[in-house]
Amino acid sequence: MVKQLMRGAADPLFSVEGKVCLITGASMGLGAGFARALLARGALVVNLSDTAPDWDAGDMANRFADLRGDVRNDADAREAIGTAIKAFGGFDVLVNNAAGFRVEKAARQASADFAGIMDVNVTAVAELCRMAHDVMRANGGGAIVNVTSILGRRPMRGLSAYATSKAAMEQLTRALALEWAADGVRVNALAPGWYPTAMTRDHLDAGLAAILKTSIPMGRLGVPDDLAGALLLLVSDASRYMTGTTITVDGGYDVRS
Repeated sequence: MVKQLMRGAADPLFSVEGKVCLITGASMGLGAGFARALLARGALVVNLSDTAPDWDAGDMANRFADLRGDVRNDADAREAIGTAIKAFGGFDVLVNNAAGFRVEKAARQASADFAGIMDVNVTAVAELCRMAHDVMRANGGGAIVNVTSILGRRPMRGLSAYATSKAAMEQLTRALALEWAADGVRVNALAPGWYPTAMTRDHLDAGLAAILKTSIPMGRLGVPDDLAGALLLLVSDASRYMTGTTITVDGGYDVRS
């Protein structure tokens, strides 16, 4: 799988060499996978996260800037964009990956908890997109990738707030794509299916993984490398005529009967 992706990345059409990419929540989980995939292919990456990375950039450290901050804080978001420009001389790609997650039945969910999920997953994303657009438009364009979820279309019990936020994020993607296409700013979404991450691992280990595998046509959960190809497509010139699109990478979960 990795060798195949590397061969595909050799095509200039899919090149991310020299692209300056800001990823939120790249300290762990899928965000870490996104960062490593881009760094391995020559991109320069800025991470905005509230925790330190659980991985080491190694010999790619000179192309990786790591910032602590809260995506809900406008000052932190502006600092991350400013760091991309000052440290690496540009700002080409925004990947909105950071997310809030809470398992709770809808009937017992406090309004403050629901609002908190929406604040991280929708409001903060919209504001960071707006900041990115201002810079990208002035620089001739760029690419925004909003990481949504298959749960935005196929909710599960106990995840009403999360599912609602991801559905809203997909609609936000389409709305921004419509408004910003003329500015050269492409806005697309990447919708992962079920992947073991810090947010989901406890539930998967408690028996959910076995249940899900029977509902996934490909018979397994995803791994970060499964998303690398779709990410490279969305942030490279290979998707230059794509905007307002959601790419689903879920092993067929969404098409099950």
